[in-house]
Amino acid sequence: MVSIKAPACTPRRRRRALAACATLFLLLGAGSTTAGAASANSSSHGSLLPGDPLQSKQWYLSWQNRPGSPSTGKGASVGIIDTGVDASHPDLAAAYDSASSKSFLSGGSCNRDTACDDPTYDGFGHGTSVAGIIAAAVDGHGIVGAAPGARIVSLKAGDRTGTFSADAVSQAIRYGADEHLSVLVMSFTVDPWFRYCDNAPADTAEQRGEQKADLEKVTSALKYAADHGVVLVTAAGNEAYDLDHGTSDPYSSGWSGQGERPVTDQCVTMPAQSDDVITVGAITEKGARSSYSNVGAALDIVTFGGEPPLAGPGGAVVQGPGSGILTTASADRLRELGALNDDGSPRTDEVLSDCPSGGGSCRYYWYQIGTSFAAPQVAAAAAELRSREVPAGDVKKQLTTSATPISCPSEKQALACEPITGGGNTWYGAGALRLPR
Repeated sequence: MVSIKAPACTPRRRRRALAACATLFLLLGAGSTTAGAASANSSSHGSLLPGDPLQSKQWYLSWQNRPGSPSTGKGASVGIIDTGVDASHPDLAAAYDSASSKSFLSGGSCNRDTACDDPTYDGFGHGTSVAGIIAAAVDGHGIVGAAPGARIVSLKAGDRTGTFSADAVSQAIRYGADEHLSVLVMSFTVDPWFRYCDNAPADTAEQRGEQKADLEKVTSALKYAADHGVVLVTAAGNEAYDLDHGTSDPYSSGWSGQGERPVTDQCVTMPAQSDDVITVGAITEKGARSSYSNVGAALDIVTFGGEPPLAGPGGAVVQGPGSGILTTASADRLRELGALNDDGSPRTDEVLSDCPSGGGSCRYYWYQIGTSFAAPQVAAAAAELRSREVPAGDVKKQLTTSATPISCPSEKQALACEPITGGGNTWYGAGALRLPR
């Protein structure tokens, strides 16, 4: 296995806004927890949409198993607010809506991205991976999307460093509403602050004013989209943070200059703590909370987010890359990371390829980890419900009602697991995603 530099999962370094952990950064230190685990039935997946050779590795789609009634999301549209979507990937080309796709980057973001105005260019690789989980084609190659009949729209609001400004995000949300998209998926935290506060003790008056303005932009845009019949899905984030009780913020230090910044319980992380979104946490294949997944009362539902490779004593592989979420990867991004040999073959078993024997472009796939890759699974389920003409306002209720409940661990944990009024808890929300019948 080759170690290749890629975005790190750990937020202890300079935090990126993306709720993602790329497994190409070999042998990350985040382990899994088994406390309160509810076993996931991943063995049955494969009967829904057979034919694609890598489908057997998509254990994470076990939630959609409905024999005799495959889900496709046909007729629904999913706006992917992210770092762009590589529409040249053969698994994404058919679903990609070029007419509606648009970039919202400008100013400083474009200084770091020569293709900032191109929604099909994904310099970070994140949006392309989100898109594959939703809508990878059923075509006898590669993987299968959870809603392969859905139309995907790239709404580029994150630059090649994985940074998302409130201006770009709010514009993308409003545009998605005006385009009458069925679902918007947001696997990021709005920059430059992890926690938005109006009373953080060490913040200057200017900083508080900036946070207030940005928070209003995003909050009003989300409400606008919800009022216009768009289902909003977002990732909870990967900081292993209690969104309800956290009183320190080490993740905004790059902007605040304070180091570990003191905050209050009233501060919020956006869009995860918006009242207008479906907030998605991550669980392991065994059904336990993923160690990196944020917790709190805002959590609505959980699904599989993958686990990092782990090495045991002497360097022996205890857990390989197959424990991650296999999804589409941009060939250009893989070359930039040094993940491909000169002949185009993968240099690591964390990257898979499907190269047609009769010629044509190779398709690439990689294993990813994080709530970023749990959220598009819920977005795909929402797209399927919208394709059945379930009203947007009823989608969240149907998903949470059909979820499989998961109890809090019996033993005390570093992050408290607390009941939520109306049912569920702060670790798992209503429970694990299951597609309603």
